[in-house]
Amino acid sequence: MRPLPVLAVLLLASGCDSTGTSDYTLYYQAVRQSIAGSFGGDTHVTKDQAAAISYASIGYRVNDGPEQLLVLATDSGGEQLWTSAAHVVIVTRGGRIVRTVGLAHDVSLVTPQKGQQLVMPTQATERTLTTIRLEDFPGIQVYGAAVKCVTLPRGPETIVVLGRGITTRKVDESCRSDLLSWSFTDTYWVDSQSTLVWRSIQHVSPKGEKVEVETLRPPG
Repeated sequence: MRPLPVLAVLLLASGCDSTGTSDYTLYYQAVRQSIAGSFGGDTHVTKDQAAAISYASIGYRVNDGPEQLLVLATDSGGEQLWTSAAHVVIVTRGGRIVRTVGLAHDVSLVTPQKGQQLVMPTQATERTLTTIRLEDFPGIQVYGAAVKCVTLPRGPETIVVLGRGITTRKVDESCRSDLLSWSFTDTYWVDSQSTLVWRSIQHVSPKGEKVEVETLRPPG
């Protein structure tokens, strides 16, 4: 599955301001024009809808709401940018959400603490890892909040995506930010034969934003 070609041009042509938001605004505006006729903002993703487009896609659900569809816009430098006509952008790296635009409460940046690397869920399918990352939340004017996480393998688990059973390795990531008095546990289901994250439940904001992501059409 491939990203939307029109946005590959925008990636090269659009600049980025000091906050890094202008390029993402252009991305979802372009996608709104290109696929607005296919998917509405509150669409429940079905097997037929996922099969109706030839692009890589994911379903996302915010705080247990209806599932909606995002299409892969760019895939560059290990980051995948997903967006849609619903004015929402989710950027992932190795299945982890590292940026959102258009949610009620966004995370604008997720980076490793100095001297560390950003741990991916796929690195913890066989061993426990402890890391510290930094997160920015412009909506509450908090930047560089330290989040300490312990990532634990939970063993094999079969999940169902669009009616198909998939064997995965489940990974839990328990995190806490003392600055924000915020504790949460994210869960990832990683393909048993690859590094693809088929499903995840991630907490992206101390304001309570929980996002479930499901891979419908994998990139590749």
